[in-house]
Amino acid sequence: MADPKYANLPGIDIGAPDVYETDELPEDDQALQTPSEVKEEENESIDKSNIDTSSALGKFKGKDLKASNIDFSDRITSSRRTGYDADKTEYEMLEEGKIETPQQKYQRIQHEIRELAEEANRIKENVKEEANTEKLNPVAFSKQLEYLQHQLSDLQLEKLLGPDTTVNLSDPQGALQKRLMTQLQAYKPVEKSKKSPDGKGEDCVMYELYHRPEQAQFSRNAKMASLEERLDRLEAVIGHNPEKLSILTADTDSKCLLEAVSVVNSKLSLLEPTSLEQVDARLHGVNHKLTQIAEKKTAQENNEKQTKLMELYELVKKWNSVSDTLPQVVDRLVSLKDLHEQGLYEFCV
Repeated sequence: MADPKYANLPGIDIGAPDVYETDELPEDDQALQTPSEVKEEENESIDKSNIDTSSALGKFKGKDLKASNIDFSDRITSSRRTGYDADKTEYEMLEEGKIETPQQKYQRIQHEIRELAEEANRIKENVKEEANTEKLNPVAFSKQLEYLQHQLSDLQLEKLLGPDTTVNLSDPQGALQKRLMTQLQAYKPVEKSKKSPDGKGEDCVMYELYHRPEQAQFSRNAKMASLEERLDRLEAVIGHNPEKLSILTADTDSKCLLEAVSVVNSKLSLLEPTSLEQVDARLHGVNHKLTQIAEKKTAQENNEKQTKLMELYELVKKWNSVSDTLPQVVDRLVSLKDLHEQGLYEFCV
C-alpha cells in the first residue's frame, strides 16, 4: 500500500500496489532505446509522413527567414499579425519551384527593359512637373536603356536558342514580321489531300498579327531624346560665341552651320581608303621632287664655295712674292722722307 503521508495529496492512487522494480530504463537512459522498443500511441491527428532531408535542403536552400515581426498570438491589435516572411530574391515569371530556361530568362529581361523604357517615357513627359521636387535626366536614362539592349544583343542568344527568342523592343512589328516570314518559309508545300466531306480544305496557314502602339511611341520618344541630346551637345560646344562660329564658317559663303558641316563632310571624304591612296601617291611624288631640288641646291652651293676659295688662293699666291720685298720698300720710303721734305722746303723758298 502507499505511504499514508501521501493519502491527502491529489493524483495519488492509494489503492494500487507499490512497485519497487520495473523493466523500463532510467530517464537518462531512455533516449538510448531503439525506435522499435519505444511504443508510441496511435493518433490520427499526428502526421507521420517521412521527410527527405536532401530534398528539403534543396527546396529551402538560399532562402531567408525573417523572424523580427512575427506574431502568432491571439491578441487583438490594430496592426496585422504576420507569420514568417521568406524573401524571394529571384524574380521569375514561373511558379514556385520551377527553374527558368535560358530562353524564358532572356524574354523576362526583355520584358523588364520594355517596362523600364515605358516608365522612362512617363518620367520624361512629367519631368517639367517634377523638376522642383526631383532632378531627373531622361536622356541619360534612355542611353542606359540602349546600353542594356546592346548588352543583350552582344550575348548572341539568337544563334544559340533560335530566332524565336529575340524580340526587338524598338521595332516589335518588324520582329513579328520576321517571325512570320520564318514560319512561312518553314512551311513546305505538300500534296493536296482529299477534301473532307464538309468541303473544307486543310492546306492553309493560320497566323495572327499583334500591333503595339506604345512601341511606336517609344521609338519616337527615343529619337526625340537623341535629337535633344545632340542639340544640347552642339549648344555646349558652340554656344553664343561668335568667334567659334566664324572659325567654323570661314570656308563658307554664309554664316550657316549646315554649309560648315557640308564642308567638313567633303574634307572627311578625303579620308576614305580610295582617296587616301591617291593622296599618298601624290605626296610620294612631291617628296621625291623636293629631294631632287635639295640635292641640286647643295651641289650648286658647293660649286660656288669652291670657286671663291680658288680665287682667294690665287690672290694670296700673288702676294707671296710682294710680301718678301715689302719691308725693303717701306725702309726705302722712310729714308727718302727726309730728302723729299728738304727738297720741298728749298723749292718753296
